[in-house]
Amino acid sequence: MRLFQGTSMDMTRGSPMRLILGFALPLFLGSVFQMLYNMADAAIVGHFLGPQALAAVGAASPAYNLFTMVISGFAGGASIVVAQASGSGNEESMRRAYSTSLVLLMLSGAAVTFVGLGAAAALLRVLETPEDVFALCLTYLRWMCVGVLAACLYNGMASVLRSVGDSVTPLAALVVSSLLNILLDLLFVIALGMGVGGAAIATVLSQLVSGLYCAFQIYRRIPVFRLRLREYRIYPAVLRETVRLGLPAALSTAVVTASVMLIQRAVNGYGSTVMAAYTAANRAENVCLCLSYSIGMATGVFVAQNAGAMQLDRMRRGLGAGLQVSLLYHAVMATVMWLSAPWLVRAFTESAEVVSVGTEIVRITALFAPVLGVLFVFQSFLRNVSDVFPTVLMSGAEILCRGLLPFLLSARFGYRGIWWATPAGWSLSLLIGIARYASGRWRKVLVSHLHTLNPDGLPSPGERQHIQ
Repeated sequence: MRLFQGTSMDMTRGSPMRLILGFALPLFLGSVFQMLYNMADAAIVGHFLGPQALAAVGAASPAYNLFTMVISGFAGGASIVVAQASGSGNEESMRRAYSTSLVLLMLSGAAVTFVGLGAAAALLRVLETPEDVFALCLTYLRWMCVGVLAACLYNGMASVLRSVGDSVTPLAALVVSSLLNILLDLLFVIALGMGVGGAAIATVLSQLVSGLYCAFQIYRRIPVFRLRLREYRIYPAVLRETVRLGLPAALSTAVVTASVMLIQRAVNGYGSTVMAAYTAANRAENVCLCLSYSIGMATGVFVAQNAGAMQLDRMRRGLGAGLQVSLLYHAVMATVMWLSAPWLVRAFTESAEVVSVGTEIVRITALFAPVLGVLFVFQSFLRNVSDVFPTVLMSGAEILCRGLLPFLLSARFGYRGIWWATPAGWSLSLLIGIARYASGRWRKVLVSHLHTLNPDGLPSPGERQHIQ
């Protein structure tokens, strides 16, 4: 029986390189489109509502990200469980994984909405939001919290689609959502004069449309996920594994975000020129390295599906293909970043002094770009074979380096010492990931995880022997 139709990929057969590239390309296009959309969205708010409104929207983002952190982690954990179930070909496991992930995300979204609406003002006070933008920021944040369930629907449905090898449908949903968001921004902000609240409502409605579109495509093309209303429930074993896989990712994201804030604090001590250079360099680096995460995610989905199918050799081949693609891409981009660093930074500023400092930052990052690429692949591999504890240690290594080294190195070398903290964190984190993979302990974790999800099915004693 064919479980999937259309653009879904069965990654348990075929060329690993072709499958990973085919999956990563739509993710990359989605990242590029998202960046372009964010620029357009900011331009509408900034030009038609003024700098205070733009500042308010920007200031609300960290708070909103904090509220939705757990949801993002659960969506990631659910995608691993669904991908492993789809690789096994066990329809009952797939239905249980799908049902549990969707119910969990919607319940989490409802809880976040309730907490967010109640705690929005207090959190903005903790973040020391300036009084001149506080009211605007609070309005925007509360409307975004109202729409958390719409974000849950899109994230959940997109994660399910990607877990069965379909990165094209989420891309199409993203394109439609982004264009609709811009149109609704123009309508609500300009034509109806609804201010920052209108901008937030436009985002919420666009996310709802994209989520419904993905849900419709899942219902239309994946028969195994056509559940009746009474079939939606949480299965305890699946819930435990989803939380076990998702919560560490959410916490890691939170602490890494906090570590970035520590670097920003160190940078702020050197004045506006260094701050501007750091901001411009970060934006340039994000543009150049926007495919990095996509390659890691594509490798992870490949590994998860083949883990569910108990195909150890294909998992290793997928890891090798992901590493080859990542090293080639990052070697090319490192060269581009090194040679064009001044021009990249100049795209964001005309100050010669800022360009000079920003060029140093971009070139240091370029030296370590291949390390970042390999890090993403190993981290995604371990997470998708359910071996999450080492990924927590890897994030902890980054946090340690980013939290301490900016201050230690800048005390000795000035602001230039700050730029080496993040590459040092990448390097230490990668060493932990390589050591864990080489130890082979991830295989026992994977077998235990699959047996927990389906004790009466996979893995059988023979299959346990095969994968170990």
